[in-house]
Amino acid sequence: MSPIVAALVFLSAFLHVSWNTLGKKGTPSAAFFLTASFASVIVLFPVLLILDFDFSIYWKVWIYLIVSGFFQAVYYTGLAGAYRTGEMSITYPLARALPVLFVPIVSFLLGSIEGLMLYSFLGMFIVFTGCLILPQATLRRLSFKEYFKVYTLFAVLAAVGTTGYTILDSNAMNIIRITSDSTIPGAIFYFTFQMIYVSIFLGLYILINKIEQKKLLEILKNEKLPTISAGLMVAAAYIIILICYPLVTNVSYVTAFRQISIPIGALTGIFFLKEKWSFPKILGVFIIFSGLLVVYL
Repeated sequence: MSPIVAALVFLSAFLHVSWNTLGKKGTPSAAFFLTASFASVIVLFPVLLILDFDFSIYWKVWIYLIVSGFFQAVYYTGLAGAYRTGEMSITYPLARALPVLFVPIVSFLLGSIEGLMLYSFLGMFIVFTGCLILPQATLRRLSFKEYFKVYTLFAVLAAVGTTGYTILDSNAMNIIRITSDSTIPGAIFYFTFQMIYVSIFLGLYILINKIEQKKLLEILKNEKLPTISAGLMVAAAYIIILICYPLVTNVSYVTAFRQISIPIGALTGIFFLKEKWSFPKILGVFIIFSGLLVVYL
């Protein structure tokens, strides 16, 4: 991987941590992520028009888009709950790492386990170990209560959402690669419409939740700039990764290096958001990061 590609992937990881930090520092809510998602649509939809993308793609992709949009909405809702009730230095690594365990399990249940080697299972075991250590207050005595804290359960919900849209997105992008002349415009199309459906599902949730309605009004009144900035960062981080994929010999290099966001996210929570640090937290993040590198490399 060239230094330029490495720098681009690092920038994408930094942007990912940045929009998560804005979500944690501001008003963690479905309303926040609705506004951010809609902002990314406003930015990317004109790009599709400029690229003159052919919207008459295979019908099954639209089904994937709708269901994926639902899971993405679940992800944002879980992430908002995790940030509202817990520390980013714990919830961010958990939400990023747990899908590495969930995706192979769901894929296996669906009858597909292609591409998994022995070292992949070793890496997943290492990640699982790190996830067990991360929430603990001390290593002298493990407390199972830590796994059932509200923020931990919200992080698991976010990971479930990530698992759902990851599997659906993979299948949809395989279809787009076959039916579309260019992968990157197809991916931009997919992401843009995914954000449209995310906005619809989050909007429906907010319509029946008075607390979220109040938060939406509060965000539109006092937090428009950071929320819109988060939406732009979401779009930019995604597009940068799309640009990097064709520039490497193996996309797993990009996927692995993207995991640098996990220690960056944890350190951001500790030093920027002034969250408490502990030995289990630092050790857990290091073990998770190591396990992810084993899985992807």
